[in-house]
Amino acid sequence: MKKFKSLTASDFPGVIAKSFAEWKEAVMKNRGFIYTVMLIYLILNVKMYGTTGYIIYDTPIVLLTGFLLISEHTRYAPEKLTLYVILSLCFLIVFNIVLLSTTGRFVGESLLVIVALFWLINRSRNNNRLANELGITDTALKRALSK
Repeated sequence: MKKFKSLTASDFPGVIAKSFAEWKEAVMKNRGFIYTVMLIYLILNVKMYGTTGYIIYDTPIVLLTGFLLISEHTRYAPEKLTLYVILSLCFLIVFNIVLLSTTGRFVGESLLVIVALFWLINRSRNNNRLANELGITDTALKRALSK
């Protein structure tokens, strides 16, 4: 099974090599941003635990969302994945509202991550739109990765 990094334009017949390289670079850059956001969130979480003695309650949801965004072009169909990510972020927002109303604790780190993840979703959707313009479909991508 191939990794996303090792895909080439020859894996997709009829795709222009330069456009493919630009799309692949944009996807890899977006992944780098996702890793950075997750690392910053985890650092803030450790800092929060050190100062207050408790971790941020929505950590599993944020990590799930980050995992979904990272695995976009490896395991899931990009069109469905965006729906999963948006649903998990909506759940995260509702969770923070309920947490604030019940405990009175405001979790600013989560809100920063929510904004960053929505920005990353927008970048991801732009990458998916570019892939569709190139003719790289979900099935072609899965076929190329399964070789």
